[in-house]
Amino acid sequence: MANDKPPKTKGIANRHLHARTTFLYHAATYLTLQAGRTTRPTAAPQAGPSETVHLEETAIPRYSPLALQLGDHLRTVSRKGQVRLSANLKRTVCKTCNTVLVPGHTSTQVVENASKGGKKPWADVLVVHCTVCGTKKRFPVGATKRKRKSEREAVKMS
Repeated sequence: MANDKPPKTKGIANRHLHARTTFLYHAATYLTLQAGRTTRPTAAPQAGPSETVHLEETAIPRYSPLALQLGDHLRTVSRKGQVRLSANLKRTVCKTCNTVLVPGHTSTQVVENASKGGKKPWADVLVVHCTVCGTKKRFPVGATKRKRKSEREAVKMS
C-alpha cells in the first residue's frame, strides 16, 4: 500500500504557466502594435472667430508602458516557474528592457555580412536593434547547427 502513487497525467507539465506566458506575450504584442498605430489630435491655442483652428497631430510613443510591464511579467513568470521559452519567442523579446520586438514598431532588422566584400554567404548575421533602449541582438542566418561530437565520430566510423 505504500507504493500507491497517483497515475501520471499526460500532457504538459505546468500547463497553467505556459498558458500565462502565452497570454502575456500576446497581450504585450497587441498593446505594442496598438501604441504604434494611433496618433492623438491636440487642439491649437484658442483662436478668434475669424481665424481657423488647426489640429496638430502629436505622435504617441511607439511603445506602451503596459506592454513593457507585461513583457517584464513574461520574463519573471518563465524564470520563477522554470518554464523554458521557445527560441523564437525569446528572439522577439529584448533582454534589456523586456520590450516585444516588432519590426518597424519597436525594432529594426538588418542583415550584415562582415566578410571581405560580403563574399561569404555563410557569414550573414541578422542584427535586431531595439529602438526603445538601443540594444542590438545578433543571430546567424542560414548557418546549420554543428552536430555533437559523438554524432560526428559515429559518421566518421561508418
